[in-house]
Amino acid sequence: MLGVRIAALRRYRGMTQQALADALHISASAVGMYEQGRREPPVSVLVQLSEILGVSTDFLLTGNLSDHRDAEAAKALFLNAERTMGTLYLCSANGARVLFSRKELALLFAAALADEKD
Repeated sequence: MLGVRIAALRRYRGMTQQALADALHISASAVGMYEQGRREPPVSVLVQLSEILGVSTDFLLTGNLSDHRDAEAAKALFLNAERTMGTLYLCSANGARVLFSRKELALLFAAALADEKD
């Protein structure tokens, strides 16, 4: 599910795989492999990912909401997905419409529900 979280947050931030790869100083294919679960990013890249995507490394790795940034990111993703659930699109932070997979939406809803239990 790490890959799904990376993809969902990247899309929400309005970034392409290439833009994220450029920010990380790696190849776009490496980002694609992380998102597909075919490869695990090294710890140094995980730390960079968390900074770029605005969440904790704990949220990236486990989906647990560790701090206010995680809760805000999960809530924003959930609310945007909820508004557009019928079409499986959501509005990214920069206003672009992004198609999300059912798997990504399920992850977002699960994160929002976990936040409600606290």
